[in-house]
Amino acid sequence: MKQTRDTILVGVVITVAVILAVVGSLWLARGGLSKGYPLYVRFPWGAGLKTGAPVWVSGAGVGYVSDVRFQADGSLFTELRIQSPQPIPKGSPATVVANGFFGDVAVNFTPAHTNAHYVANDTVVAGAPAPGISALTSKADSITTSLNAMMTALNKELVATGGITDLRNTIAGTNRLIASLNGIAAQQSAQLTLTMQSVRRATTALDSAKIDSTLVNLRTTTNNLASLSHALDSTSRTVTTIVGKIDRGDGTAGKLINDPTLYNDLHSAIGRVDSLLADVKKNPKRYINIRVF
Repeated sequence: MKQTRDTILVGVVITVAVILAVVGSLWLARGGLSKGYPLYVRFPWGAGLKTGAPVWVSGAGVGYVSDVRFQADGSLFTELRIQSPQPIPKGSPATVVANGFFGDVAVNFTPAHTNAHYVANDTVVAGAPAPGISALTSKADSITTSLNAMMTALNKELVATGGITDLRNTIAGTNRLIASLNGIAAQQSAQLTLTMQSVRRATTALDSAKIDSTLVNLRTTTNNLASLSHALDSTSRTVTTIVGKIDRGDGTAGKLINDPTLYNDLHSAIGRVDSLLADVKKNPKRYINIRVF
């Protein structure tokens, strides 16, 4: 009997201790003796948001959600209890973010760059909700669907319609072309080697003495041409001097060419001869008198 009473007493004490521990944890999580100050925010979407959810500023805890009320327009009117002495910059949006992998959420402030701060009973700007597990799962499902469609199309184009066979044939043809080009390059290299050897042999077969003799002859011919050019230049200067003298009237030739008297005398003599011939034709008996005995 006494043992049963002791067992019951121990059970009651353990139960009370557990209850006190749970209540104390919740009380401490909600700030304990520190009441803090309230801020209000209206979230258009807050799946999983409930009373007691933590409130963060850039991931650091500053308070908790003290009340969540559903509104007629579908939004959630939420009261935040801020217990941190560090002020929150005014204009910092509050966003519902995931807190772990079991569907829990929290409210997180993204600090704005301003010197003003929220005070008690201010209304906070609601930020865009972060994608949750469901959104990520939906996106993964969409990606999986796209990958399946892509793999189906690849299977249809490459396997069902013989695309892989065509690709293999193309690769085989390319390999044959490369082998053919390598053969042509090898042949051209061999021909080039033979040509270079022929050039070397021809160069070796040249008689250096004949080449030197030819060069000497070319030098002699060049000297002779230079002498001839010099002689022609001297002759040209002489002729130019003579023509200049004739043009100036120097010497007999110059006087004959430049003096008009000779031309006038010749012209006068020719005129008298023409008159004499005309008179002979007109009066031949005056000049020719033939008598027969």
